[in-house]
Amino acid sequence: MSVEEVVKKIDECIQELGRFAAFSPDAKAAVEYLTKMKDEVKSLTKQKAEQMLKDISEWERKAQAYAAFLPKTIPNLKFIKEWLQNKLPELK
Repeated sequence: MSVEEVVKKIDECIQELGRFAAFSPDAKAAVEYLTKMKDEVKSLTKQKAEQMLKDISEWERKAQAYAAFLPKTIPNLKFIKEWLQNKLPELK
């Protein structure tokens, strides 16, 4: 799994959540967070990765209530989370 694949998954989440950003403060916050995350995965540190893992777990929890409306976002968050977990041991 490459950084480019992760960025692509993040972009898919942003696109899907973007449809709801005008109606949902959570969706808007998620889009803003994911946009920032795209840059952070390119210069990842152990501290950033650990924080992202916590944040993604929280976003996953919130997104479960909307799973029917977010067919790409939920699996993509799981993909990103697994990638971060696998990347963590090699980070400083």
